[in-house]
Amino acid sequence: MKFVTLSAALAAAVSAVHGLTINTPASVVACEPTQFTWDGGSAPYYLSLVPGGQPTASPIKQFPNQDGTSYTWLVDLQAGTIFNIALKDSTGATSYSDIITIQSGSSTSCLNTAVEEGSSTSGSSATGTSGSGSGAAATTS
Repeated sequence: MKFVTLSAALAAAVSAVHGLTINTPASVVACEPTQFTWDGGSAPYYLSLVPGGQPTASPIKQFPNQDGTSYTWLVDLQAGTIFNIALKDSTGATSYSDIITIQSGSSTSCLNTAVEEGSSTSGSSATGTSGSGSGAAATTS
């Protein structure tokens, strides 16, 4: 009986870990908003961008911790930047998007040299944020 209970608990834990998925946006354009969405896992969520195809590399961008399942980012990285979205939940489960390349937009005025979203050195302005940090050009839901 203990084996059955332990097996059921383990199956539930494995299901929860494999249940965290990040959706790859169809298009990411410099200086335009893009929405990241995900399913599963347990809040808070830790959202970052890592160099394309290098999931263990240091993030090129980190966002404030998230309690919801979406985040809208004003794309402030240069066209041609290649990355994966990395999403980690409170249990340590991690999910990655497909590789994304930022496309050229009609403006470059929003490009930001700050690495961490929400840092005091960020060149972006707030457009309605929630979660930790300030100065992030993003919204959450």
